[in-house]
Order: sequence, then C-alpha cells, then structure tokens
Amino acid sequence: MKNTSNSNSNSRSGSSPSITYITKSTEITADMFCEDDVRIAGTVDGKIESKKKVMLTESGKVNGSIHSPDADISGSVSGDVKASESLVLRASAIVDGKIFTKKLTIENGAQIKGSFQVGPNVSVPSGDSQTVRKTTAGNKKKDETDN
Repeated sequence: MKNTSNSNSNSRSGSSPSITYITKSTEITADMFCEDDVRIAGTVDGKIESKKKVMLTESGKVNGSIHSPDADISGSVSGDVKASESLVLRASAIVDGKIFTKKLTIENGAQIKGSFQVGPNVSVPSGDSQTVRKTTAGNKKKDETDN
C-alpha cells in the first residue's frame, strides 16, 4: 500500500515535515511503506516501514512489525520493533515481539513480552527476518523465515 492520503504538508515548502495520520476509527489490513512520519491511533494489520518516525498512540494497535529510524510507542504491538536509532516505550506500551535499537527509553509500566538487543553496536535487521540464499542462476530466493 502506497500511502498518500491523510498527509499534512505545506505546499509552499517542498522540505516541510509531513505526517501520515491513521485515525482511531481506521483499520488497515495491508503493509505500509511511508517516506514521512507516521502517527497511528487506529489499527494496522501488517508491517509498517517508515523512513522517518513511527508514533503509536495509546489507542493504536499494530499486528505486524515496525521498522523505522525512530519510534515512540504508547499502544500495543504484536510483532518485532526495529528502530535503527531510538525507541521510546511509554507507560501504556505493550510489545509482544523482538526489539532491536541503538537507544531505548522505557517508562515505568511499559510491558515487553519478548527479547531485545540494545546498544550503539546493535545491528538492526532490515525488513522482515528472512534467510536469503542465491540460486545457481544468481537470483535471490527466499529460503525460510526466522521465527
């Protein structure tokens, strides 16, 4: 799903910040790929990849992985969270999955069911955790999914 709706931008400046907002009453069943910040108050069943920040409000739910440079989570995530730079888990956050980030802030009350790797030298996997092997023709082929 290419996301072009619900974006706020200033047409006078091509470099002004833009935010994609998924409202509380919105339910999306698709993978999302965004160039800008994403703020989610509704439900997303699918993975979310953003080149900027992902913000999940208290009412927000993600059933899939989140991959972005920065993430701020107040809602619930059932899937891996891969924040290549920093991740903030607010007091109301619930994460059921693996966490990968260089910098992690956890408020008192946040719940994590899973494992996490944190630190300046942590290698954050890109996209989904999949093993890729080369076929004899030199094309890449998905071999198996890590779970």
